[in-house]
Amino acid sequence: MLALAPVNLQAGQAIPNKYEVVRPLGRGAFGEVYHVRNLHLGRDSALKLIRVEDPSSYREIVEAQAQYLCTHDHVVKVLTADVLNGAVLIEMELLEGGSLGDALMRGFVPAIDSMVYMKHVLFALEHAHAKGIVHRDVKPGNIMLSGSVAKLSDFGTVIHPESGIMASACFYHPHASPEAANGYEFSAASDVYAAGVTLLRAVNNQPSLGAVLADPEWPRLVSEGRLAARIGFADHVPPALKRLINKATHADIEQRFRSAKEFRQALERLRPARPWIRMSDDRWTCSYGGKEEIAQVQPGPCPTVIYTVDGRRRREHCGSYRTEHEARHQLARIIAQTTLH
Repeated sequence: MLALAPVNLQAGQAIPNKYEVVRPLGRGAFGEVYHVRNLHLGRDSALKLIRVEDPSSYREIVEAQAQYLCTHDHVVKVLTADVLNGAVLIEMELLEGGSLGDALMRGFVPAIDSMVYMKHVLFALEHAHAKGIVHRDVKPGNIMLSGSVAKLSDFGTVIHPESGIMASACFYHPHASPEAANGYEFSAASDVYAAGVTLLRAVNNQPSLGAVLADPEWPRLVSEGRLAARIGFADHVPPALKRLINKATHADIEQRFRSAKEFRQALERLRPARPWIRMSDDRWTCSYGGKEEIAQVQPGPCPTVIYTVDGRRRREHCGSYRTEHEARHQLARIIAQTTLH
């Protein structure tokens, strides 16, 4: 058996008396997550291992308690929690789809899919907020996927503002609302803001904020509520979805959606149409109404945008342009116009 040490565990290693590591799933600021086999029950699970400095206090167990308290169809289920050899172990259901962040890194996620995932997350936040809990860490890496279902995970930074109880004093600064970044005033509205930034990144297919955070001015942009504007929208994002995200990420808390429920209901009023997938800068495809639709730029001296449905051209979306840049811009406009009804 393995005495827990501050190093990554490897496949085949055992955690005393109960788990065998299948493979590492990831690590973050608050712990390591592994795919494990529960040897007692013969089930596969996700195990979060959090090193603790003071084994007598087990403050980190608040994370498991909060996530268990917020049990919901769209919250990753906590199966059990243990304290062992200076670590808190949180066993959770294993979702093989990985996170939304993983999906964005692997390939293109259609805007329609991202909208569905965010509706699920907002259901989860609505449930947590009803219990007085603010998540404070809504981001693509904490949204786990199983098929077409999304579940909110990682309650390691939760706070219960009414009592002051928190799992950690830390929170995810890049997605922080201005009131949270400036005065540490956390409420349901701060989670709404973070959900808006998360949806912005998802529809942009932006797995990382690396380029934005490379700017030394980013903390000021966060404190002024301007980071979302600095990120901006990809040309293919539908105008109606842009307006919704702008409202969710408004710097003025009074101008934001009043709750996760209101944000979700606004998303539900949008009417999805084509689940476009970007194959390259010059080619998009989707299956819609049982037919294959392709929108692409045909390069040449006079670049042309060609739109076909089952191989037949749809003339209203076809045209020639002076440059490939103009043609690609028009291609993105077509995607933006046809993603929603």
